[in-house]
Amino acid sequence: MSRALTLAIALVALGAGAMLALWSSKPPEVSALWLPEPRPLAPFELTDDMGRPFSNDSLQGQWTLLFMGFTSCPDVCPGTMARLASGYDELSQAVPLQVVLLSVDPQRDTAERLHQYVTYFNPQFRGITGPHDQLYALSRSMGLVYAMVESDGADGYSVDHSADIALINPRGELEALFRPQGGPGELRLVSMGHIREDLPKIAAYGG
Repeated sequence: MSRALTLAIALVALGAGAMLALWSSKPPEVSALWLPEPRPLAPFELTDDMGRPFSNDSLQGQWTLLFMGFTSCPDVCPGTMARLASGYDELSQAVPLQVVLLSVDPQRDTAERLHQYVTYFNPQFRGITGPHDQLYALSRSMGLVYAMVESDGADGYSVDHSADIALINPRGELEALFRPQGGPGELRLVSMGHIREDLPKIAAYGG
């Protein structure tokens, strides 16, 4: 075989290898809003449902599904927590995983109340809260929002909040958002089926 032919074959093989590598590195298709690049979270210092500090370091080393809500929420929060509970055992066997409720109602959600609430759905779930300056900073860095609104309830207020579930990677960065589903007049909740399908794919690709 001539040297020129050998070189040509080598170049073709090199090109095929490069195309294969490019194809294999293509992100899988998912239903989640998967960020092109993971987003660092703002520094924060909160407290969990056992009265222990919870900070950026508490997100290291495992995947985290974080939902923002409050224990007095009448519909979206219990519906979402129930869905997370239904899929937790399966997902936690696939990837190291923690589920966290970020309460944006620190006035009512004491550590004891948070603990009773999250462990009702699953003993492994964690609840966290803290001062509003810390909550606002963290929620903004995840692209989530909440607001205190007047209501006719006993406390005179309720909380409007995003219904997304944030996926945080083992480096403590925002990796993706699972968006709520549903049409006008329907209770909009995140699909647990989407999380079951997407989380292992995202973890395998970017973990």
